Amino acid sequence: MGHPGTSATPKVDAPWFGRIPAFALHTAIVYTFALRISGVLVSRWFAWVAPALQIARDTRPADWYLQHLEAVTIIPALLAGYINVARFVPALVGRPIADTRSDSAITWAWIVPTLVLIYKMARYHPESSVLIGTSITMIRYFFDIQRTAPTWADPSAVDPVRVLAQMFVTAPFYAGIAYSLGALAWRREVLTRLFTFENSA
Repeated sequence: MGHPGTSATPKVDAPWFGRIPAFALHTAIVYTFALRISGVLVSRWFAWVAPALQIARDTRPADWYLQHLEAVTIIPALLAGYINVARFVPALVGRPIADTRSDSAITWAWIVPTLVLIYKMARYHPESSVLIGTSITMIRYFFDIQRTAPTWADPSAVDPVRVLAQMFVTAPFYAGIAYSLGALAWRREVLTRLFTFENSA
């Protein structure tokens, strides 16, 4: 029997009350990291870190971002999932989902970006054009990341539609997988197990 004041009873009802908004919040975080945070980190690197460390910058930030799209998307999202950045959402919004650490919503944050990717891949029809050249497979279209961003000076150098698809479809997919894996790593106490050394008796 539970004692008065314990949280046993609320936790039975909490999942249905908190799981849907928690899922929506974690999905929004995934897209925020993929579409915003990664780009901000790259721009701050070029504006602050590279000059301070006197690192030569012979590549445009937009090109560097595309050339490292996987890393700049996966690593921040993985860390965000591990530390559960949803905890830092203002209390007014985050109060109903305060216990999402023990809920499965964070580990399903990959589902919406994955469904979007599957939908876009299903609707993809390879075609030849002046911009694209020869037709390519849908796997290459979404996962063979372009190395340069379109410019007004030479708009035909790269397919801008494909670049946008990789930024707005592929990148969130990477971020969703990484974010959920980060949460799973926290549950399994991966870092604790890696950096905890037990002295043998």
